[in-house]
Amino acid sequence: MQQHTYTLDYWDDRSGHRLTWKFGYRGAAGPFGKIEVIYPASRRGDRHVTEVRGDSMPATSFGGWAYGRKPSLYMGQLSVGGAGIRLKRNRWAQTRAGRALRMQVAGREYRYLATSARHRDRTLVRNGVEIRTSRHGRGARKKATFTVLGPADATDLALAAVMCGVNTRNLTRGGAVRAFLNRSMNWLDAFQ
Repeated sequence: MQQHTYTLDYWDDRSGHRLTWKFGYRGAAGPFGKIEVIYPASRRGDRHVTEVRGDSMPATSFGGWAYGRKPSLYMGQLSVGGAGIRLKRNRWAQTRAGRALRMQVAGREYRYLATSARHRDRTLVRNGVEIRTSRHGRGARKKATFTVLGPADATDLALAAVMCGVNTRNLTRGGAVRAFLNRSMNWLDAFQ
């Protein structure tokens, strides 16, 4: 089975007002050319949008309810090549596999799931292809590493890359509890 590893470096642009700041990852991914993940690429009220741009990448974006700088899975909307993609997940499942985000893109079934209790390790899986994503480092030394197993194409890599700019903490049971508690505290602050 083919295996390739690509690493994207973290970047940020904090010029101007803080509501215009941008963050993300960028780098080269072998035959796929340059890739750039931008979050929030745009803001629409309480929704943030993450985008992936690149030499051979299809136009890919993920929009959802803002959670920090990234969109969350709550009310998430994925677009690949201008087509809206339906997202499914079982938020009540007890296992990581059961909580996986499911989607169908270009006639192919995908699952995006947590591979560790922390929010740094995720895997995108489709028939014959697996892309393992690991985010590591702190501050300016942060990196996103993609380990590609199988004959992946640009759509596969674009999906894995856009999810680096999405808050996917709800894919683990512990992350879902923390997210619920944070949202509850924010709602309580609104009434004070």
